[in-house]
Amino acid sequence: MDTSKNQVTATSKAGKINTNFKASASRSVNSNAVVQLLTTDGADKLAPQAQKIIECLVAAKDHKLTIRQICGEDAAGLNSYLDAVGLVTEQTPAKIFNHYRAKMIKRGFISVS
Repeated sequence: MDTSKNQVTATSKAGKINTNFKASASRSVNSNAVVQLLTTDGADKLAPQAQKIIECLVAAKDHKLTIRQICGEDAAGLNSYLDAVGLVTEQTPAKIFNHYRAKMIKRGFISVS
């Protein structure tokens, strides 16, 4: 039996199967990363939940919060700044933030460092 790193044990119609395949490391987010509000221009065109993210950053000192402050201290969003500005949704603050984060960065509303 070949024990090389790229060992192939079967071939299907779709292709070869590497029995040593390992998933790459998950892209975790540093909860202490700082989210900085860059602008509110055009924020009224964002989805209401994304607007709540902007609103909580507007209210924050220096318009900066950590991801933990925005999303909360646990999976349920305990002490989330999004809840403090009246976010009403079935989704957790973390799900809301993670859903809109890339779009708000790309459109220049926030930076994360």
